Amino acid sequence: MNLHVASIETEAGTDGFLCRATDSMWTAIERALDNGFGLVFVTGGNGEAMGRLTLGDLRQALRDGAHLGNPTLGEIVRTGGLDEADSPVAPVLDGRRRIVGIEKRAGAAFLPVAEPDLSHAELRNLMDAFLSTWISSTGEYITRFESSFAARTGMSHGVATSNGTVSLHLALAALGIGPGDEVIVPDLTFAASANVVIHLGATPVLVDVDPLTWCISPETIERTITPRTRAVMPVHVFGRPAPMTEIRELALRRGLFVIEDCAEAHGASYDGQPVGSFSDVASFSFFANKIVTTGEGGICVTRDPDLARRMRMLRDHGMRPERRYWHEEAGYNFRMTNLQASIGCAQLDRMDGFLEMRRKVHEGYEAALGDLPGIAFPPPMPPRHEPVTWFSCALAPAETRPKLIQACKQANIDLRPFFHGLSSMPAYRRYARKCPESARLSACGINLPTSRKVDAQTTARIAEIFAGVLKESEN
Repeated sequence: MNLHVASIETEAGTDGFLCRATDSMWTAIERALDNGFGLVFVTGGNGEAMGRLTLGDLRQALRDGAHLGNPTLGEIVRTGGLDEADSPVAPVLDGRRRIVGIEKRAGAAFLPVAEPDLSHAELRNLMDAFLSTWISSTGEYITRFESSFAARTGMSHGVATSNGTVSLHLALAALGIGPGDEVIVPDLTFAASANVVIHLGATPVLVDVDPLTWCISPETIERTITPRTRAVMPVHVFGRPAPMTEIRELALRRGLFVIEDCAEAHGASYDGQPVGSFSDVASFSFFANKIVTTGEGGICVTRDPDLARRMRMLRDHGMRPERRYWHEEAGYNFRMTNLQASIGCAQLDRMDGFLEMRRKVHEGYEAALGDLPGIAFPPPMPPRHEPVTWFSCALAPAETRPKLIQACKQANIDLRPFFHGLSSMPAYRRYARKCPESARLSACGINLPTSRKVDAQTTARIAEIFAGVLKESEN
């Protein structure tokens, strides 16, 4: 079956892919980042196509020191190679070899399930931070990122960390969670949510998720509270916000801490209020597949200035900020670097665009796959919930899901299954409970490629693959 699909952008859409032979390497680097496909085509003085340069070519040129001679692209371009089989884009040429359009070819190159969306803005910030020589955990970008992200979530204080897992760990540690304590955690979540509870000597109490929201519910929390319960950790899984007004009210009534795990839900809200703003401390992840990324990285946000000070102290080996090398407690090294924060500042400026792009990608999948038998999308949430798209995801028959993933893999497309329910895995056997909804979603869920490379041709191609597999499964 020929599943090679192409679309053509006319001359008006070529600008982001073209550089002149007289342009510099930095022009090509920035343009290749900004177009999202990691390459540019170089044209000569009469507009004729000379060749192409990929980010890989430009990286090698930098490593070789080619930039020291201030070369033009005409001096380093690979001539020819305009229509290589594995290229996701190719130029459309007229009779004089001038580029009059760009052909985007779904399936020519590997399509990952996720990839960081980087542009010239991140590159410039990163170079600025690097040249400042403040490359460790102190610098202006750290301060800016912490305050800007906290403000975006409706909180007063941000404490940036080296990754999302340790931001959860830091939040729990700062709240004094430890041996003898129980923390209520949804069964459908990435393992980090439970791991940090265990690492602090506390007990994760795993509970099933709601079939509509896919999140923990206040009713389930209430039924699970014991005299040892100290905290509840709602996880806004796949960008779907939990009912936080009710969870917060329950926690206040029962004297529990709330730690929101917002790793997958940057920008989501409930009752018109951002996720992350309902809790004592909220944690966000900035791993490369997240809506906003710093490569690795995380942050804790809170309204409590005393709690923020304690988290800052614990983050930096338990050392008092105003008394160098004086350690109040045996703390951690959970610090983010200024280099990471420089990327984060640029990402935060672009966040609204990311959210809009992801929304459109998911709508494209719904249009292309929505009529296929056996394929379902996450149920619409009630109006009080305002979800975002982290990964666009769908549900398929459990017995068919491996075949769908394998067929897409053979077509150079990366799909991923949902997380395994925590109760199903050996590491959490002693905490396991019956969680049928978590088990159902874990068995049926598929994460679909979600990036700006996904267009109508991509979704049509995946729909064709799905239709073929589903038809075979019927026979």
